[in-house]
Amino acid sequence: MVRLLTAKEIREQIADKQIEADAIVTLAESEERELTDEEQKAFDAIVGVGKEGESNFQPGEIAELKKKLGQAEKREQLRNEARQARQIQDKIDSGEWGFGGNGGSGSDHQAHHITVPARAKAHGKLHAYEDERDAYVAGNVILAGIYGNAKAVEFCQNHGLKIGNTMSEGQGPKGGFLVPDEMQRALVRLREERGVFSQYARTYPMASDNLFVPREINDVTAYWVGEGSEITASDDDLGAAELTAKKLACLTKVSTELDEDSVVSIGDMITRSMAYAMADKIDEAGFNGDGTNTYGGVTGLKNALDSNAIQDAASGNDAANNLDLADFEATAGLLPQYSGMSPVWFVHSAVYYASMARLMNAAGGTTGMEIANGTERRFLGFPVVFTQVLPSTTGTSASTILCYLGDLRLAATIGVRRNVQTQVSLDRYFENDLIGIKATERIAINIHERGDTVRTRPIVALKTAS
Repeated sequence: MVRLLTAKEIREQIADKQIEADAIVTLAESEERELTDEEQKAFDAIVGVGKEGESNFQPGEIAELKKKLGQAEKREQLRNEARQARQIQDKIDSGEWGFGGNGGSGSDHQAHHITVPARAKAHGKLHAYEDERDAYVAGNVILAGIYGNAKAVEFCQNHGLKIGNTMSEGQGPKGGFLVPDEMQRALVRLREERGVFSQYARTYPMASDNLFVPREINDVTAYWVGEGSEITASDDDLGAAELTAKKLACLTKVSTELDEDSVVSIGDMITRSMAYAMADKIDEAGFNGDGTNTYGGVTGLKNALDSNAIQDAASGNDAANNLDLADFEATAGLLPQYSGMSPVWFVHSAVYYASMARLMNAAGGTTGMEIANGTERRFLGFPVVFTQVLPSTTGTSASTILCYLGDLRLAATIGVRRNVQTQVSLDRYFENDLIGIKATERIAINIHERGDTVRTRPIVALKTAS
């Protein structure tokens, strides 16, 4: 059985083929002659004949290898995403992050043994939950915690779910409930799906409000050593990135008219609302933070990157709709190559279509079928990830960072000190007959590789001309 090559191995093969093709041309130039028929045949076999889309086009070995490279990168990206998902789920299941198993809500229930009554079923597609039973569990916990709803309290008692101080008979709502496992898993999943920054940065659990995580500043130095000579010693220069947990909170409102007949919709709506709100705030801080309280004291990529890691577009290219290919190529040229690095472009969808997609379409070779069905978003060989907190203006926006390229996992760390906790207010929106639900968590964000040297430049940016 033929072994699948890694992306690194394929890149090495491409480099070897490029060197081989260059050697054929270099030899002919040094001898001041044209290529022989045999040399031309060998050269064409490597680099191909004609241009893609033309009738005489024949892809060469390099083109085939680049096609395999795209497939390998896709496999490795999916494998990395699956590995991260398993790690997250393992932490959830083990209670390492303070929830999951019996760690978060103290529950010992099993959702697959719960039947959702017909009257409580959702009247449309759920957004937060893949299983209606999970939404039913979350909705009952919310109803019991907010209203002291008798049926919901009984449901929670029967299934081992703790709801703050509302479990005692005769007591009304005390303003708190514990998030059930189903809701906690949905919050994490939704935030990972919605939030780009937390999805691509590395994550550390925090046992205290402050944590120092390791970062490698400089590599060990290698030397050529003469026979019998002493080897010069060098140390791996290690540093630390400090994570300081800050509170992130969101507040949503629900009607006091809701009851057990809407229990699935309640669980789905509130879980989605809280997860989306927190994911968006993390993205805003991670990408745009300026160190102020507006962003939880976080200095994001926009303000953290060193000027050496920012490529200025050519003079006059002051908008997404007039950036040229050379601007993006120069940006890619700023990015060093690390073993295991998985760079992606981070850009707003509007800017992508006004710049990257425009340049690809103008280059030709796009068929009507590709336009109708769309293609995988890639640019200059790298995947493209939409990040809606980045600038969306396609017109003039001088001296503005429009996109980033790199591996966020190597550039930034998110620390998780405490996951979501909830509180309820029966008074804040009393005059509107609404109830407020507040969700809080404690996390930290640190952009520790800022690009002042090539060694600390796993992510770079493209800025429009001034």
